[in-house]
This record gives sequence, C-alpha cells and structure tokens, in this order.
Amino acid sequence: MSDPLRIIDAILDERLGLDRSSIGRDAVPRAVRGRMRAVGLVEEAAYAELVATSPDELQALVDEVTVPESWFFRDGHPFDFLRDLAREGWAARPRREPMRVLSLPCAGGEEPYSIAVTLEEAGLPPSRYRIEAVDVGARRLEYARRGVYSRNALRGVAAERVARWFRGRGEGFEVDPAIRDRVHFRLGNILDPALLADAPRFDVVFCRNLLIYLSRDARGRAEATLDRLLAPDGVLVIGHADTLGASEAGRAFAPASGRGTFAYRRRKPGEPATAPRPARTALPAPPPRPHPLPLDPPPPAPPLTPPEPEPGPPPAVEDPRPPLARAAEHANAGRLGQALACCEREIRRAGPSAAAFFLMGGIHQAAGRKSDAEACLHKAVYLDPNHDEALLALALIAERRGDRDAAAGFRRRAERALKNRARASDESMSNPTGGQTP
Repeated sequence: MSDPLRIIDAILDERLGLDRSSIGRDAVPRAVRGRMRAVGLVEEAAYAELVATSPDELQALVDEVTVPESWFFRDGHPFDFLRDLAREGWAARPRREPMRVLSLPCAGGEEPYSIAVTLEEAGLPPSRYRIEAVDVGARRLEYARRGVYSRNALRGVAAERVARWFRGRGEGFEVDPAIRDRVHFRLGNILDPALLADAPRFDVVFCRNLLIYLSRDARGRAEATLDRLLAPDGVLVIGHADTLGASEAGRAFAPASGRGTFAYRRRKPGEPATAPRPARTALPAPPPRPHPLPLDPPPPAPPLTPPEPEPGPPPAVEDPRPPLARAAEHANAGRLGQALACCEREIRRAGPSAAAFFLMGGIHQAAGRKSDAEACLHKAVYLDPNHDEALLALALIAERRGDRDAAAGFRRRAERALKNRARASDESMSNPTGGQTP
C-alpha cells in the first residue's frame, strides 16, 4: 500500500500547490495528526481515505495547514500606495467607474478591512469602490466575517485610527460595521482557473505573501490567474519576499512604484523586459576611453608568435562562503542593502528558509523598518516553529509595543523550543547510532 502521507501530500499539492520546503517539512504531518485526533482516527491510512473521499474533511485539513498570521495595515507602504492611487485615479476623477480591489488570499480579513479603511480615508464614498476578499480557508473566512480581533492584530496602528474605525470588544476590537459591509468575502482558490470568472476585472489586486509558499508549477498557475483577474491597466501588489516570473504572464510585469511597495503593472508594448522587482539605482557606466586612430595602416606581416595578452584585472574569485554568511558580514559592516540583497538571492536560489528570514528580520530592524522585521521573523517561526531566537526577537518587539500578553506567549514558546532542542541533543548523545540497535 502507498504511504498514506504521500497520498495526502498529493491531494494537498493538487488543491494548494504548496512547496513543502517553504512551510516546513513537519507542517503537513503536524496538521494531519491534529485532524486525526479531531475525528478520532488512529491509522494514517484510514485518514488518507477520509481526506480522499470527504470534501468537508479535506477543507478542514486545508484550514489546519493554512493558518497565516496577519495584522492591520501590515507593512504600511502598500496601503500608502493604494491611498495615493485612489486619490489621483478615482477621487479626482468622479466620472470614472468605481474602483475594484481584490484581496487574495485575505486570511482572517485584516488586509481587506485595511483596504476599506484606506479607501475611506482617501475620500472615496462606498459607491465609488468594491472590495472582494477570497481565501481557500473556510474557517478563516468565518473569522473574517465576524470582524473581531485581538489587540495584537492592531499593533502599530495609531490610536486615533483605532478609535475611528474600531470598537472595543472585551479584550479586543471589532471592526466598525460600516467597514465590514464594504468587504465581500467568498471561498476560492487561486489555482482554480474559473475563480471569479463571473466578476469584472480588478484595478488593484493584493496577493501578498502567497507566491513564496507555492511550488514553481503552482506559482505559474497562480500568475496566470492574477493576469486574468487584473484589468489591462491594473496594479498587482505582492509581498516583499514574493517573486514573479514562473510563467510568461509573470514575466510580463514591471515595477509600478517605489521601493517598499512591490507594486507591478503590465509592460507596455515595446517596453524592454525588466526583472520583476523594484529597480535599484545603478551606477552609470564609465565613458569609453578615447582611442586615437593610427596615421598609417599596420604592417601586413603577421607576427611570428602570438602576441602577449594585454595585462588586465585578475579574474574575479567567487566568494566560497555561504550566501547568508556574506549577508551577515555586510550587515555587521552596516551595508544593509547589500545584506538584504544577499538574503533575497539565496531565497530565490535555494528557496525560503528560517535562517534567511531571521537574518532579514535583523537587517530590517537595523534599518528601522519595524513592520518588515516583524513579518520576516514571523516567517522564520512559520518555517521553524522551534526557532527560539526568532521567538525571543518577536517577544522583544511585542514588549516594546506594550503587548505584554503576546510577549509572554512568544517567551513561553521560546522556552519550549529550547527544552526541545536540549532534549534532542541529550537523546543524540545518549544514542549516537541514531536509534538503530546492533
């Protein structure tokens, strides 16, 4: 009989297109164990059969695997970009068709509600925009529709903004009902070629922090969906660690905004292809040296021996150190841009890793980009739930924000991670043969 976990993997791959290395090798087995306990099964084969035959259980497993953490106005820059776009393209042009915005995936609703607040603050009345929010997780959509969040989801949001758009609810906050009414939630999958086939195209599509978790084939399919859903002159906003280019559609995008937003538009006809990342300023090429023409033609006789090559710079020697070691050296020397570039190249080369995102979190912290730092640290913990250093860094961030409950939670998780590491080390030392008996 086939391995039950391989069967479940294949089903999830078809449904979600997840790159297992990006979410951690134990993420799916851990989710499977949780669902087996929930339905009262002890045999993996029986559970694999249940997943294969029950759409409801497959949806429950999907909900268990895809549990992203988000917060309001995450990363800041994309919402500033959206505000300016709404003011210039719609508020200043009242006869234009209403602005259409898509949040995909919308997770627990923090992003689409942030979009609604941004458009309200930009001066657009409700009749001048429509927001669709799609996610593959049914449980997350139920949570989003309720619109009730912990204080942690509003970290970094100005008090006056909270007072205007949220209401106190127990230990947390509830989104103002007027804002909740602006967002239309629906269950859907970016890999579904029929997703939102009945909807007009969107002026802005937010698809942040998803592509990085997909396999290359799934990213290509996702890019095709995004291309189909986006209006001809629309703008696509992705996450800072996401990449485009797994398909022809993805390679057709060019940067549409400044650094920190990661917004893209389609290349215009005849526009040269550009790498799908915000362009960095390049140093101008040195002007060519003048070369005087000879007064007389060179002698016709060839030399008896090959000419000695002109001296030039020695060939570049490739740095043998791992890319993350080079990134750390750049960071310690204050070359934060070069350090971040090393990390991003390593992620594109070898795929996401907790080590890379932890280092990127430290780089963003050093540069004063608090929300980017926190996002990277959360990704490090997502990839490695026992990354005690990332957990302690998150605890410190929460403490500085005044969120003592979140800080205590991160510290407890860090302590458990350290205990797990010590236990594993003790077991390894006591059994150096790796558990095999002679």
